[in-house]
Amino acid sequence: MRRIFKAVTVTAITITMLFSIAAVAFAGNQEAEDPMYVPLRRVFEYAGANVTWDESNRLVAVEYDEDTYMFLPGSQTANRNDELYNLKYPIVMNAGKNYISYYDAAFLFEDESGHLSAAIMQAVLATMQIMDLASIPGITVALIDAENDFTWTQGFGFADIATRERVNELTLFGLASISKTFTATAVMQLVEAGKIDLDKPVVDYLPGFSTLPDFEGNGDYRKITTRMLLTHAAGIFPDLIASGVVTVNGYYGEYLDSFLDTLAKLNMMSPESTVFTYSNNSFNLLGILVAALSGYDSYFDGFVSYTQEKIFEPAGMAMTTFALEESHMPYLAQSHVDSTTRADLIYFNAIPAGGIFSNAHDMARFMHMLLSGGVIDGNQILSEEMVRQMFSAQSFDFEAAPNYLIPNMLPGLGLLYSTGLDGFTHVGHGGNLIHYHSDMAFDTDSGIGVLVSTNSITGIGVERVLSNVILQAAVFEKTGALNVPAPDLTVVPVALSAEELGKLEGIYMMVGESSFLQIAIEEDGILYISGITGVPFPLSLMPLSDGSFINPDTGLRFWFEEQYDEMVMFLGDFKTHLVGERLEPEQYLAREGFERWIGTYAFHIEKEDHLSIVSHLDVGIDANGFAYLRTYALHGQSPISPIVYIDEFTYGDDGLISFSMEDGIAWVTFFGAGFSRVS
Repeated sequence: MRRIFKAVTVTAITITMLFSIAAVAFAGNQEAEDPMYVPLRRVFEYAGANVTWDESNRLVAVEYDEDTYMFLPGSQTANRNDELYNLKYPIVMNAGKNYISYYDAAFLFEDESGHLSAAIMQAVLATMQIMDLASIPGITVALIDAENDFTWTQGFGFADIATRERVNELTLFGLASISKTFTATAVMQLVEAGKIDLDKPVVDYLPGFSTLPDFEGNGDYRKITTRMLLTHAAGIFPDLIASGVVTVNGYYGEYLDSFLDTLAKLNMMSPESTVFTYSNNSFNLLGILVAALSGYDSYFDGFVSYTQEKIFEPAGMAMTTFALEESHMPYLAQSHVDSTTRADLIYFNAIPAGGIFSNAHDMARFMHMLLSGGVIDGNQILSEEMVRQMFSAQSFDFEAAPNYLIPNMLPGLGLLYSTGLDGFTHVGHGGNLIHYHSDMAFDTDSGIGVLVSTNSITGIGVERVLSNVILQAAVFEKTGALNVPAPDLTVVPVALSAEELGKLEGIYMMVGESSFLQIAIEEDGILYISGITGVPFPLSLMPLSDGSFINPDTGLRFWFEEQYDEMVMFLGDFKTHLVGERLEPEQYLAREGFERWIGTYAFHIEKEDHLSIVSHLDVGIDANGFAYLRTYALHGQSPISPIVYIDEFTYGDDGLISFSMEDGIAWVTFFGAGFSRVS
């Protein structure tokens, strides 16, 4: 079987279901209408207010900014700075807790201008819901309208649950892969200055760059261009999880400074310009290119200095940095596992790919700059033409699977075009790194941009859903319409025979998720999907006349198509999200002799303060007879991932897993990192 999907994606199934079926608000008993109610203390504390209960007067007292509010349970009148004002709905007490209507609470978060007030209300409600659902301690949000010079920023929850320090617009979050947009900005500045031609080989500028052909002997690093690197189409080894990528006691600049030597020993994933493979290493290489062409000896220090001097300072992004210093620490959103558990700060040394720290204030300025033709406060950070090129969708003649690698994603230069489940297309970049998860999204037609950042492992995946919710609400409020395909109103349920349904049965591997979905016909003759994380029951699939299947409970639509001799599953109203492909079980069956590799393998630590993103892994054979590998990373364990037999010592679709025996000790090399068997 030829695997054609070589890109990392994050499925939105579970989060979408949470939004579809969960209700987190207390509903008041109103005769005319049922408003959305939220806990008064929670919503005000999320905003950063101090809330106290005055038992003698039976009042809720709130101090927010320089204002004092008084709320009386059961009353539709409140007091603000000793002046009475009317609420739209009364304060409700239930089970000893006071609730305020979302409508009446939202004025705390609105901008004085009243611009995009409905979108802001939607942002507040969705953020509070998602924080509760996903147990996230803190979130920061920035919403801008570049055409109207409008900015709204708001912090929710806590930067540090230990000190109860609240998130505000100056709180620094790790933005992870949003770093790539800044690295691309630096590259485009050098293109504008005539120092880089996007379509000339990188070796023309970096003679020290080299890498090995892929495992079939194809690919030539001498043909790789800067444009290929910017669009994840260079084919180079995508990720290094080995020692030095992350450290615990400060930065390790040697990781980037020795990166070219490391890359020279690794094989390409595919020939250049043939496959879209999301690649952190491509942007590490671009960061080195920026530092080298700017005359710095240290790639790490040079990249930090260049971005500080050429981007952050002229853009007025005073707190943004690729290297945290002591002065940043009081503003840092601390790392958390969830809303109850703190974690230690981990330093990510592949800084051009994922090391940036910023806040809502600074990122609002960056988004204004990009949507205003490269200008902010009269400072031209990048020419309008260079910005236009960054936002222009790129295309290549992909040999393996044109337009099917990530159907909902298309690369710009350091940006990615994404299409939501409902067909809404936007451009931007997300970022996920252990404890920090962020998403930056633009609608260029309306000039609106959104940033969402979280500070816990539990935030992964939800930041993208939340940013999309806010962006759509803002675009709709401003323009009165969304650029989405028109639904086909003629679609109706149809009946399919058991034979037709049976053609879809099987085990599907979710792309980028290392987990399985089961499609099967049950005894009632209905097709079901099971194995969705967090859903303890199978979902029924009703066939529709347009060829899709819908789950009536959630409204989620699934599609099945045969692509390149493989059955592939998609998700979304307009078939926008690639979910996975059906396995050919015989390809995953453990070959004779594989038993000798079964066991737990620990990462080989070279230095005490160095970590691997993957700490250890298990190799085994499951109940189906599949050879599998499970990783245990800094953010938790993964589901088991089946591995494909290549030869006696090499496994994995792309040869990324290899086994060896040295002095009686079994070793696994996994994504460039060495692991020795410990049990």
